[in-house]
Amino acid sequence: MDQALDNRLDNRLDRKTTRHTRLLFAATAALALVLSPVLFLYEVLVGALGLVGTGLATRQHEGPVARTATVVFAGLLAGALPYLVFAALA
Repeated sequence: MDQALDNRLDNRLDRKTTRHTRLLFAATAALALVLSPVLFLYEVLVGALGLVGTGLATRQHEGPVARTATVVFAGLLAGALPYLVFAALA
């Protein structure tokens, strides 16, 4: 019985974490998309280097801070991608 309760609580916490992660990613990507015409190259550079850096750092210390940093850097890179595609096609 205790195991079933623990599983339900874990699922609730996972859903809350997932929702928080999605909102953080969406907010970061939207902000990067708005700022991309001005800071496009910096966003691509910081996003790519940040993803590599957090990927290397999480091999040693995985936790909520590393996950948050990964989501922020991924959002920066995702917000700059439409301008990257547009620049390649133009």
